[in-house]
Amino acid sequence: MTFQELVSEVMLLTRRPDLVERTESAVRAATLKAHHSDFYYKDIYEQSITFVTPAYVQNFLPTDIFPTFRKAKYLRIWETDGSINGFPGKFLVPIQIENSLDSYKSIKTDVFYQAGQLLQVRLATASQYLLFGAYLHPTLLPEGAFCSWIASEMPWAIIYEAARVIFKSIGMDQQTAEMTQLVGEQYSLLKMSYIDDLPVT
Repeated sequence: MTFQELVSEVMLLTRRPDLVERTESAVRAATLKAHHSDFYYKDIYEQSITFVTPAYVQNFLPTDIFPTFRKAKYLRIWETDGSINGFPGKFLVPIQIENSLDSYKSIKTDVFYQAGQLLQVRLATASQYLLFGAYLHPTLLPEGAFCSWIASEMPWAIIYEAARVIFKSIGMDQQTAEMTQLVGEQYSLLKMSYIDDLPVT
């Protein structure tokens, strides 16, 4: 469904066409909440990264690659012979910054971690090219750019949650409880159908 179709469905449930701005806000919040209810494979996008020069230590700002960046999924080396040809190589290991030394107190290589806003990369072999996979937020604004696969494939997860928020805001507790149950059912279906079963970095 489009953004306006979602808003219209919520208004049909709440019977409050006068609450236009509040309903639009609730739909945006419900869309974000649905995407954040877990890590879904349809939220993963991949992009190549080219650094200025090969190096053993690289870093980059994920939002420069993906403006709607949510969380890193993977980094892998792009193997190349210097021409335009190449192939994806080994995956780097995600670590916590506190876990950057191995059992011999040596700095781990072929790893990455997030420090502040930057993703830090340490390589065993100097490299200039990486593949970056990340979970992204849905695009909520501007309205014309609204983009959510959940809105297209499981819109009621958004509609029921937005309606719940509206009912709660106007003190309709019974309807709020009903919507809460429906939202839970939709989230269960969402996770069964689209959950990313691979380890999350």
